[in-house]
Amino acid sequence: MNKVSLNWKRLLWVVFITLYCGLFFYNFFSPFHNWSVSYIYTMLLVVWLGLEYYEQRLFFQAGFVPIELFSWPLRTLFALFFYSSFVIGISTIVWWHKNQIGLYPFIHIIGLALLIISIVMRRKVMSKGAIEKKDISQFYLSIVLLIISIAFGYGSKFSMLYVLVVGLPLILLQRWFENVQFQHFENYVHGKTTTVSLKAKEFERLWHQYFETKLNKKKKK
Repeated sequence: MNKVSLNWKRLLWVVFITLYCGLFFYNFFSPFHNWSVSYIYTMLLVVWLGLEYYEQRLFFQAGFVPIELFSWPLRTLFALFFYSSFVIGISTIVWWHKNQIGLYPFIHIIGLALLIISIVMRRKVMSKGAIEKKDISQFYLSIVLLIISIAFGYGSKFSMLYVLVVGLPLILLQRWFENVQFQHFENYVHGKTTTVSLKAKEFERLWHQYFETKLNKKKKK
């Protein structure tokens, strides 16, 4: 029987943050009208981000390219975009009432549904043993749904515009970057084997070998 090893420090931190956020956002939203669906949305987002943190994943990149080799400007810009979108969203309910789309709770329920779909799509891609090019595109589609869900989940007009003008171009750039890296990897694989389709274990071995070589070259520079 396989024992499940738990990272207790990370687990306790995630539980603490989730409980704290539950109380904080309840007190933050509850004095205002039409807040309950957005509160549920916020807590689902917090729980999911906590899970991603516990599993030591960056939720905004597919993970095909190791973090050391990923474009740090793209990572930084998207992180700034995402968390600023969150701040804009919650401020729409609390302070920026003119920014509200209206149509509560229908718009907000759509945002909640999009978040759930985004999480399910991402988990499906991440559970695969061997990543294909189409999986990278599917992953970034889940991120598109995620950022759109923020605009709907908080019913924010400005967030809609922010997603279209800033968020989508950043996602397309990240997708382009990982696709380029994947193409380089495919060229490497074709140079190592003549097999058209690789088993997951063989794919993983070549994947580690390829990126280990790239990391070593980077360290020597």
